[in-house]
Amino acid sequence: MIRWPSGFEPDRFLREHWQKTPLLLPGALPDLRCLPSPEELAGLACEPEVESRLVMGDPESGWRVRHGPFEEADFLALPGSRWTLLVQDVEKHLPAVAALLDAFDFIPRWRLDDLMISYAAPGGSVGPHVDAYDVFLVQVEGRRTWELGRSVTQPHHREDSDLKVLSEFEPTTRLRVEPGDVLYVPPGVAHFGHSDQPSTTCSVGFRAPSAGELLVAAARLLDRHTDPMYADPDLTRNEVEGSGISNRALERARRLMQSAVLESASAMEELLGELATEGKPWLLPDPVPETIDMGRVLERLSAGGRLERHPGSRFAWFEGEDRCWLFANGNGWRLPRRAAAFCRRTADGPPIDAGQADIRDPEVSRVLSDLMAAGCLTWTTEEPAEDM
Repeated sequence: MIRWPSGFEPDRFLREHWQKTPLLLPGALPDLRCLPSPEELAGLACEPEVESRLVMGDPESGWRVRHGPFEEADFLALPGSRWTLLVQDVEKHLPAVAALLDAFDFIPRWRLDDLMISYAAPGGSVGPHVDAYDVFLVQVEGRRTWELGRSVTQPHHREDSDLKVLSEFEPTTRLRVEPGDVLYVPPGVAHFGHSDQPSTTCSVGFRAPSAGELLVAAARLLDRHTDPMYADPDLTRNEVEGSGISNRALERARRLMQSAVLESASAMEELLGELATEGKPWLLPDPVPETIDMGRVLERLSAGGRLERHPGSRFAWFEGEDRCWLFANGNGWRLPRRAAAFCRRTADGPPIDAGQADIRDPEVSRVLSDLMAAGCLTWTTEEPAEDM
């Protein structure tokens, strides 16, 4: 857990800093033994399913990017300075690393994007930039300097760099961080990190849906369900003027969109839950080719087997007055409210075992079968997989 300064708790952080102003928390995470070494990180960057980048350059010459997977020879050929290796979604490839995310349990888990780790040689940086998401920058090894600027709403970028590097950056704050320090940077705040010595930084990013993404998700939702049409039974001759669109027509269209999605609680639940759990396609689990036999699943659970979340899957849940939802990898299952405990445990709790009485509920059993078929839930035991 984060070691907050005396008198400073998560509630105060959310009230005074979350999506508002940066905050440095010295020595907040002193125990980072779960994170990989630079050598392990380089090995991970050689794997074809891992998203990785090598960034080389400086403010004078600009920055260039190479995308992985890499080979050992690529690292042996690197110069002694001015380069950075970045590896995305480390917690999905090395599940033990996910333990670090528990330190940020004061932020809704569905907002989490990924845990990225970067290793920088002396002089290494990715240039001054802004992010569209909240980020906690955890210093793991070595010392690093961070320069913070003002919020930028319309950033202008350098044309000589592969990255979106700010063409103008005026720092207002300069911070030198050491292992265990955590720096929070809100969306849109310009920041520039650079290393005078070899250093490792862990970036915990939290994403948020844009208005455009919500509208696209609403369109997909309406396409699956009843899609009401624009109607004007109240049309009068006074509003007809050739090809002109009347104010009354605009009002009808606005009411149609509002009633179809915004005023439907269930539609908004489904829309946000599915959007929040969409994952990167290359990280999603493979579907199980065999038909799931729930009788055999229950037998295996009774024999001590347990089902856990696939590390590449994203989960979320919602509990309403008379219903609940479980979401996984862009899909949603609506259940009666009695299944709320199942939804919570499946998304956030320990592995599912035979002690969870509601797994014998027919509706819960159906969802469990769907999750196993999609590969979202897998057996924790290392015994050979059985046909289910």
